[in-house]
Amino acid sequence: MFNTLTSRAIRRFAIAVMVLAAGLLAFYWSLGNANKSSGIPPKISYYHWANTYTDDPINLKTYAPAQLYLKLLDIGYRDKNLSINPTDIRTPPSIAITPVVFLDNNALKDDVLDSVYAQILTHIPPQKYQRLQVDCDWTEQTRDTYFAFLTRLKADYPHLSVTLRLHQVKYAERTGVPPAERAALMYYNMSDIRDPETKNYILDTAVGQRYLQNFEEYPLPLDLALPLYQQARVIRQGRLVHLINSAELNTDKTEHLKDNVYRVTQGHYWQEYYLYPDDELRVDTVDIEALQQAARQLTAVMQPDEVIFYTLNDAARFTPNALATIAADFSTRSQPQ
Repeated sequence: MFNTLTSRAIRRFAIAVMVLAAGLLAFYWSLGNANKSSGIPPKISYYHWANTYTDDPINLKTYAPAQLYLKLLDIGYRDKNLSINPTDIRTPPSIAITPVVFLDNNALKDDVLDSVYAQILTHIPPQKYQRLQVDCDWTEQTRDTYFAFLTRLKADYPHLSVTLRLHQVKYAERTGVPPAERAALMYYNMSDIRDPETKNYILDTAVGQRYLQNFEEYPLPLDLALPLYQQARVIRQGRLVHLINSAELNTDKTEHLKDNVYRVTQGHYWQEYYLYPDDELRVDTVDIEALQQAARQLTAVMQPDEVIFYTLNDAARFTPNALATIAADFSTRSQPQ
């Protein structure tokens, strides 16, 4: 009888432990779900990509960015020579910035990288900046050189980030994962700009959808960069000959053919570039509906801590509330740890 009572007590104790464990599990599960639906939107920041910078307190107050990703240095490679173009800072930024350096993939050559490194340290001194973002569209051929160069920069800039193209996520095993703290996914410029039939070079969500793979396996934290800018492609005799950073056409000297396609009817200068009769203009633009569609696509594969709009100078076409709704689409995300 004593053994029977002992067995019953043990069973009751075991059941009590199981009930308690189940209750704790349910509690933590609900807590976790509460975090995931906490409604915390990503931070909203902006790129500044002009060759000069003048602080604009009114614009900064209107759009209230968490920070500016400010291009401070453009490093090109032309005719076997480096082209070094620092941004002219006319008034110092009044908000936090992350300096950005654009690095031409063609500059990833062993005989010039020491000069590239020295230029970065000169124009973006590590004593002043701990953060740095590198914008470089590396290839499989330049991957090892670029990654080694990033490792070198990490010793000077502890918070190093990079820009990332869609194919570099989808085909990460082939393109590699850069040695950085995090990456900003550029969800724009995803088509072939040289193809006259490209519908919208800036943002084509049908093209973007083809690349939304491998995000769960990608090892770096991903922020999101979305476009606000406009441009016009000048097509002459079936070839791209020029890009103009505007979508405002001279309606007296052009005619609308279809959708975003126009034809020049009378030769004229447009932003200091001469357009000939019969030149074709393809106007690439982004509206709030396209941005909302892009956000809906991306919420299924990523939960950024920051949405970075490109650029602040182009934000005037949108209200701050409209852009906030784009970030809000990502608000059902886990709270940062």
